[in-house]
Amino acid sequence: MRKLKLAMYVSLDGVVAEPAWTGPYWNDQIADLQAEYLYSSDALVLGRVTYEGFAAAWPGMEESTGDFGKKMNSMPKFVASRTLEQGEWNATILKGDLATEVAALKDETGGDLLIYGSGGVVDELTRHGLIDEYRLMVHPVLVGSGKKLFQGLASTIGLRLVDTVTTDTGVAILTYAKV
Repeated sequence: MRKLKLAMYVSLDGVVAEPAWTGPYWNDQIADLQAEYLYSSDALVLGRVTYEGFAAAWPGMEESTGDFGKKMNSMPKFVASRTLEQGEWNATILKGDLATEVAALKDETGGDLLIYGSGGVVDELTRHGLIDEYRLMVHPVLVGSGKKLFQGLASTIGLRLVDTVTTDTGVAILTYAKV
């Protein structure tokens, strides 16, 4: 069974939307951890908005990002969308029930599945207990407004802390696994 892992930028006040506020905190430590997650994964699971942003940016960044960009561009993507008819950039559109479709992907053989961003997808998959590992990169900034992580949870979900890293720029990278 494949694991579904999340890598998410979060502000100290829980905002996950429009993460331009992460720029001043980016460093080699975060880059190395992001590469570790990407290289250990066989495919991405993305929401439509994140997918469209990535698909517009990553193909033109391969030269400047090297192997990371090559991996991003070549790996399969599974995109949750109610509006897209067809995927590009190695994408398959998940049009049915998201939890059912992702559970089926997890049952396939292969390496891990990785979610970048995609707050609504994360909330839905969390409600269904499908995310196996949460890597939250908590940035020392208060954004004030915007989409918050884990909105609409109806019950408590216990997690176990499996790793912590604090970067030189003050980002606390907290990795949790399902209990």
